[in-house]
Amino acid sequence: MDMVTWDDDNFVHSNPACREAIGTGPGETRRVRFGPDNAFSMCGCCRVESVAADAGLADADSDLVTLYEVLQEEAEEAEHRQEPDYVPDFLGPNFNRDHWRNLQFRLSVAAEGVRAHPWLHDWARPALTRAAAHVERRCEEQRTLIDTATLERAAVALQQREQSTEQAAQLWQAWRQREDWGFTTSPDYAYYDKDARLHPPRAGIAGRSTATAEVSVRLPPIGPDGDGFRLVEPLSMWEIAALAAYKTTADWAAGVITLVAPPVVVQELLCPARGLDVTPRAACAGRTPQPPAAS
Repeated sequence: MDMVTWDDDNFVHSNPACREAIGTGPGETRRVRFGPDNAFSMCGCCRVESVAADAGLADADSDLVTLYEVLQEEAEEAEHRQEPDYVPDFLGPNFNRDHWRNLQFRLSVAAEGVRAHPWLHDWARPALTRAAAHVERRCEEQRTLIDTATLERAAVALQQREQSTEQAAQLWQAWRQREDWGFTTSPDYAYYDKDARLHPPRAGIAGRSTATAEVSVRLPPIGPDGDGFRLVEPLSMWEIAALAAYKTTADWAAGVITLVAPPVVVQELLCPARGLDVTPRAACAGRTPQPPAAS
């Protein structure tokens, strides 16, 4: 960021023509790395004026710093890939199949803070753009591991399960919010568990049906656990796999993905009990989504 200071002014400014600048001599402009110290040294005009908004700025700044740290890790990982002896092992035990969701969450949170403080946008835009590119790459890596035939068979089984909508809604709500910490697996875990993601698509076998429907999905935010520490993923393994496998376009910062998927997959995503924010974009997309059941 460009920071402007005056010898007789205790504040720093992002704008040399700031109306709150009280310096009388020539100002000094220098390029600095945006961070908490600079943010809280800014005047009320260049920052925000209310105490409540200041607290929001602190959160936005913290989220941006965290995103920069994540981007540094991604840059180091990209350098590792350039080594002559590097061989990608997406099936290895050290490969995090859900890393794209962690990246997307960090990007989405940072982008939301920037939207609340528009003057941050020019400084944060390069980081947001890089983060979106990394999310896209990580999601594409995930896609290569998904056997869509297994995914669709699980969707058929889920459509045939014998369970009332009310019972299913209660189970999903409890699991997504982790109201019952003894219930650690999602309601569809029995149909699509961790082992289903350990086998890549089999060569020569078409996993995707010819009929398709289009929907847009707004990703739910990741939240804290009961103690406020570990981040809790509110999407199940089957849901994450479906999003990655059938994604066509995505606004990763806004957390909105467009899918073109077989009707049985779309219908399961639209299942009212799941309470997902899914919008059909084609006539064959299946039933109309319902709001989440009240607790």
